[in-house]
Amino acid sequence: MFASSLASRAVAAKRFKGSSSLFQGARSYFLSFGKERNQEMLVDDINPFIRFPVVTPEQMRKISNDKFKFDFAYTSFAFHSSSSVPQIHSLSDLTDPTSLNSLLPKRRPQGSPADTLSIKAGDDTMLVSPTVLAVADGVSGWEDKSDADAGIWSRSMLETFSRLMTEYKISHSPHHLNKRDISEILDDSFLHTSHLMDLQRLEGSSTLILGMLSGDLLQMVSIGDSKLYIIRDGEIIKTNEEQMVTDLCPQQIGTHTLTQLPSEVAWVESIELKENDLIVVCSDGISDNLYEWEIVDYLDQFLNGKKDSLKRAVNKLLLKAKEVSFDDYACTPYNQKVNSMSGKHGKQNSVGGKLDDMSLCIARVVLNKRGKLN
Repeated sequence: MFASSLASRAVAAKRFKGSSSLFQGARSYFLSFGKERNQEMLVDDINPFIRFPVVTPEQMRKISNDKFKFDFAYTSFAFHSSSSVPQIHSLSDLTDPTSLNSLLPKRRPQGSPADTLSIKAGDDTMLVSPTVLAVADGVSGWEDKSDADAGIWSRSMLETFSRLMTEYKISHSPHHLNKRDISEILDDSFLHTSHLMDLQRLEGSSTLILGMLSGDLLQMVSIGDSKLYIIRDGEIIKTNEEQMVTDLCPQQIGTHTLTQLPSEVAWVESIELKENDLIVVCSDGISDNLYEWEIVDYLDQFLNGKKDSLKRAVNKLLLKAKEVSFDDYACTPYNQKVNSMSGKHGKQNSVGGKLDDMSLCIARVVLNKRGKLN
């Protein structure tokens, strides 16, 4: 398995020929990688192409060209876990790449975003900050394999992607990230994460949804069926397209998709934001149990009717989704999807909520007084 994954990785690395300098180290590393798995390596050997910016938080604010920032609140529910309590980490605490299993903070690189949090709940990982919102939903189908951990894949993928996007944004300010930039960073993060999984002899995969501020735009990336909604004046004005492999199996990236780069399947778009837009980012544990119109109506009730804070609103919305998921007679978007397959797979009669990990973040778009565009 390892030999075949190396061969696949070499094929993937060759596709970067002629691309930007961001990939020079990654490409040469994967093409030349021929060491035995159990050989002792230095951190620089393991991770020669990830270079974090030496920039303080104050410097980051000064060079920011973002017109907006996020006021946000988040919550989660771990169904695929022995503990319902989520693990919350600051990205100023970076896991040692040789010890992914432990997920313990062991080093603090200067300039890492201390205000970025990584929240792991079951196989879900959610990442939240004033400029980035993301969810990677670890695919639970791996749970029967002893050498698999979709939760580790999802956390490593999200944190690496966030760091590389932040690095690129800093080094190219005031340049706005474009689709090509994002696709390259996505592929680089994928190669890095799949290599770390190899070092740990682990398998896993996840979907991905991410939104990142760039100037007055929200840059969006989606693979699979996690959701991002932009709500303006009580209406959803933009959401991502779902990518499905089969009717009930979402597109995913992981250790079994090494022959295909994520950029080849990702939905990548941008939208111009306005002050007071609401952004909802969630795993399908939310969107499979609540209809879009329900999410909009509940947020209107909580935020406008009852004048709840974002924190109270996000907790109430999670509670609504959990109530439905435990209701054996509920009608849900997931039921509707299953029952619509009647013509293909015989008559379906699906009822009841869908129990799953749930990750949910609600953000309000507010002016960034330190941004250069103001």
